[in-house]
Amino acid sequence: MNDEKVCALCGKPLSRYGNKKIKDGTLCRNCIKPASPWLSDDDYLKMDLDAYRKHLEYRLENLKKLEDFKGEKSVEGKYSLYLDDANKLFAISKRKDLKKENADVISLDDVKEISIFEEGYPDSEDVDICFDLKLANEQIDNICFRVNEFPGLIKGGEEHQAAIDLAMSYLNAFEAEDGLDFEQVEGE
Repeated sequence: MNDEKVCALCGKPLSRYGNKKIKDGTLCRNCIKPASPWLSDDDYLKMDLDAYRKHLEYRLENLKKLEDFKGEKSVEGKYSLYLDDANKLFAISKRKDLKKENADVISLDDVKEISIFEEGYPDSEDVDICFDLKLANEQIDNICFRVNEFPGLIKGGEEHQAAIDLAMSYLNAFEAEDGLDFEQVEGE
């Protein structure tokens, strides 16, 4: 079989959809399931097979970190933020069951920059409110997500303001941690 038709990790045939390209091949959708949901297509393209194997090892170690993670403080939303004050850690997840999600447990010390911005749509005045974390983390350098539940908010509307308020709640939770001080950065 042609190497481009099989997964670089498991060797099984690739499906038409859900695969990810890496430097030295393509990964099937089953082999990318255990990866961090925060990896972007660009992150995959920067990895070779050895780097991806290291990422999978990191994900196994992360499951062990979740055993000790005490997310006693939280900000609930489409994505919920959980803070572990005692260990200076945080996790962001769509699910309440952090272990099932294998939510990435990240040190607060890894947070380098936080921004809140509006992202517009072509030929529309609708926007989304986005929350972006730049990290100094070996495996994940960026976490960015849409705060509003559904895409395309009417600027100035009630849901728009609710999304801004939620994004500010995330920011305030990070700022409440000792030694962290961030400013809102506006972008497009």
